Amino acid sequence: MSVRRGLVLSSIERYGVLAMGLATTFVTARLLTPADFGVAIVGLAIFGIIDIFKEFGGVTYIVQVDDATPRRVQTVFTFTLLLALPLFLILFLLSGPIASFYGVPGLKQYLHVSAWCLLLSSFSSPVYGLLSRNMQFGKLTVLSLTTTILNSLLTITLVLKGFSYMSFAWAQLISSVVYFGFCVAWGPKFPIYRIELTEWRRVFGYGIFDSSRGILNHLGDSLPFLAFGKTLGIEALGIYQRALTVSRLPERTALAGLFPVLQPAFSKHAREGQNLGQSFLMSVEYVTAILWPALVCIALLAKPLVAILLGSQWTQTVPLVQIIAISLIVLFPINLARPVLVAVGAVRDTALIAVLTVPIVVTIQIAASIYGLEAVAWSSFLTNAYAAAVSIYFVRWRTKFTWPGFFRSMRKSAIVTAISSLPAIAAVMIVGSPDLLTIPEGLVAAVLAAGVWLIAIHWTGHPMKTEIARIISHLTRRTRGSEI
Repeated sequence: MSVRRGLVLSSIERYGVLAMGLATTFVTARLLTPADFGVAIVGLAIFGIIDIFKEFGGVTYIVQVDDATPRRVQTVFTFTLLLALPLFLILFLLSGPIASFYGVPGLKQYLHVSAWCLLLSSFSSPVYGLLSRNMQFGKLTVLSLTTTILNSLLTITLVLKGFSYMSFAWAQLISSVVYFGFCVAWGPKFPIYRIELTEWRRVFGYGIFDSSRGILNHLGDSLPFLAFGKTLGIEALGIYQRALTVSRLPERTALAGLFPVLQPAFSKHAREGQNLGQSFLMSVEYVTAILWPALVCIALLAKPLVAILLGSQWTQTVPLVQIIAISLIVLFPINLARPVLVAVGAVRDTALIAVLTVPIVVTIQIAASIYGLEAVAWSSFLTNAYAAAVSIYFVRWRTKFTWPGFFRSMRKSAIVTAISSLPAIAAVMIVGSPDLLTIPEGLVAAVLAAGVWLIAIHWTGHPMKTEIARIISHLTRRTRGSEI
């Protein structure tokens, strides 16, 4: 399969999974309480931490190894299973004490169900690695979208049937069974599920290096939630997580299709001997032009946005959304750093960035949680700025871009952000406060902001202008072609 088609299918998969995930979140938000969500978030966080230790680079090893021989694939399966079995027992046996720790008896059953998902995934991951290695993106897209849609529909159905937070666990288990069924059907001709350890040293050695960054980053995402569940309470955790979901919408939607393209693009530039510093700065221009205006508008229009997406029972998230959205303005270098560093062969730097940032960020967030939800949100300004600074340092070290060039790359985006924010600012000034905005007023302001954004892009001569013109031209040609 061609790389171009692979990217198209990858984008379809990414946006499809994202859309279903967001739809599930926003539908269930109207049916469940913050406390119900809090239990599910704790359960998912605990499962995620244990699951990432189980993987230990096995899938990536199959993709990257020179020759994925049957013995090597079987070794990956065996190694993964040997890791999964004790982790399964640990999760199963500790579910009771964990539930007691959080004061939520139902969390025990949630973790029991999740434990079986952990075991099932050890049988699925080698096949997923082979499909990825062989660039069978069509099958990967079907696999991902089918199970994601099934998971979403099951979750919503079970919530409507009164299963509360257990809906997420049961839906995950059923989807895991279906996922495993696809993997069995699409598996290789040789017997993959055979105990084999001849290549265990290579798998282990690769896993230590490859998994360190992923493990640290996942811990950085999950540990604060686990701490918040104890220090702030399960209900407060549910409120904070929903606020984070709304705040990160621009990053997860508008930019979701961009990041999978960056890695091959940066790698191509590196092979051609191009200056990756300039490529990085160009990416900064594009990303900030989309991200910054969206985040500012989310902060200004938080009240009607939360009402539309989550419902009236989530009004407590509004001030958190406002704070977190603004704090995310500085976070974009983190997403851009990894593809650049991988392209220049500095993969170890990505793990070092995680080592330098994750412990400090987690410590600050947990310390802030002692003082309440808003303190956690305000701490994001410090943690995001620090994480961004570390990422920029490594990228600058490897690519040698200049500081004046870095700030110039953001100048037009800053102007575009200021101009496109005017409709939202005007709406707030008319009603007197962001908290007084109604849904119709918020929608009008958002539509006007989008229109003004296009005008600002054109007026400033932002590089995004060329890309927009290219998209319009492409759509126009396709429309004319369909008419003929």
